[in-house]
Amino acid sequence: NPSIWSYDLGTGNNGWGNNELQNYTDNSKNVRVEGGNLVITAIKEPSGSKSYSSARIKTQGKYSFKYGKIEIRAKFPTGVGTWPAVWSLGSNSSTVSWPACGEIDFVEHVGKAQNKIFGSLHYPGNSGGNAVSGSKLISNASTEFHIYKVIWNSNSIRFYVDDVLYKTAPNSSTLPFNQEFFLIANVA
Repeated sequence: NPSIWSYDLGTGNNGWGNNELQNYTDNSKNVRVEGGNLVITAIKEPSGSKSYSSARIKTQGKYSFKYGKIEIRAKFPTGVGTWPAVWSLGSNSSTVSWPACGEIDFVEHVGKAQNKIFGSLHYPGNSGGNAVSGSKLISNASTEFHIYKVIWNSNSIRFYVDDVLYKTAPNSSTLPFNQEFFLIANVA
C-alpha cells in the first residue's frame, strides 16, 4: 500500500546499510504481492554498482507506532549470505543517529545459520555485535511459514515464534523503546 509503504533505493552508501552486496530497487522482480503474500527476492545480477538486486521497504514518514503486538507470518530464503529481516527504527532516526534512535529486530534470519531466527534490540552500549538478542532454532524456517510475534510495552519486549517465548528484554524510561517506531522489511 503506497499510502503506508515506500522504498529505500540504492546501496545504502548514503548512511544506511552494512556494506551489503545488493542494490535495493522498486522493481517488481524484487518486491511484489503474490497470492496475498509480500515477496522480496534477492537476485544475483548486476544492479547499480552491486552484484545483486533486492528490495527494502519502509513506513518511515507514513506510519509509525509505539507499543503493541507485532505479528509477521514468514518463511525465509536459504543460502549463506542471505539476511532477511523485518525490523524497525525509532521515528527520530533522521535527527538522532543510530543506535541512539533504537532498533527493534522483530525477526532476522542469517543464511549462514540456517533455521536459526533472531530477535534483537540495538541501542547505545548494546549495538552491532553487542545487541540484546535472543535466538531459536526451528527446523523448517525456509520451507514452512511461521508466526514471529513481538509484544512490546513500557516494561518489556518479548519475542515469540509460533507462540513460544524465546527472549524477554526489559524496557525502561532510560531506553529509546518508548517512542514511535517505523517498520522496515528487506532481504540483504
